[in-house]
Amino acid sequence: MSKNSQGATVCFLPMIVNHTKQTIIATNVKIATTAHARRIGLLNHERLEPGHALAIPARAWIPFIAIHTFGMKFPIDVLFLDKHNIVIRSCTMPPNRIELAWGARMVLESAVGTIEQSRTQRGDVIEFQGNAS
Repeated sequence: MSKNSQGATVCFLPMIVNHTKQTIIATNVKIATTAHARRIGLLNHERLEPGHALAIPARAWIPFIAIHTFGMKFPIDVLFLDKHNIVIRSCTMPPNRIELAWGARMVLESAVGTIEQSRTQRGDVIEFQGNAS
């Protein structure tokens, strides 16, 4: 674990793949492991490079995940995953929007074009490869 430039604690994973399609979603993955890291998210970034992603786990007692892009300078591709890492919703979010998904246990925020490039769609199984460090 380490702290980013805003002091939020994050873990890193080497790769996320779409197991169903056998395509790569991201090769540089950060996991927001604290409330502060979840709150900061991708704010204060100028852009998100292709191959990079932020994974945000749900809080155990909340039956959905809601995210926003208020204050962001760029759009993102978003995958909402259930407890089995199955995609239950996907979208591209421009700045200044809110999205949520009931039943989501994890959200993946990635560069625009990731969903199309990886051919990811509802029902696909997502796999986290490697150990968080």
